[in-house]
Amino acid sequence: MGIIVLGHGSKAPQALETLRRYGEMVKVKSRCEIVEVASLQFNKPDLPEALDRVIIMGAKKVVIVPFFLYNGVHMQEDIPAVIAMEKVKNPDVEIVLANHLGADHRLVEIVLDRIEEVS
Repeated sequence: MGIIVLGHGSKAPQALETLRRYGEMVKVKSRCEIVEVASLQFNKPDLPEALDRVIIMGAKKVVIVPFFLYNGVHMQEDIPAVIAMEKVKNPDVEIVLANHLGADHRLVEIVLDRIEEVS
């Protein structure tokens, strides 16, 4: 199995580095050998490039984990459109999209930590 941690992307150079750090943390915690990061916009690799990488590494199933808080246009239209094209290119690979981060109580702890840091 392969995992792709998908971020929105940013023109700010530190954004890609942060995404890469998340990718490394996911790799360690998941114990999955094939973990890549991708950006929907602005940065490389983009989603098709990351999918190519994990498939070349041997993944027969790829889980795309979007680092998005909302189920907006990217989640509903843009990402599924890319996945549909990639499924045509790679019919022998199962490509699935995990849910967005959403309103998860575990994120509240991080918010509270950030408030505490500046209080």
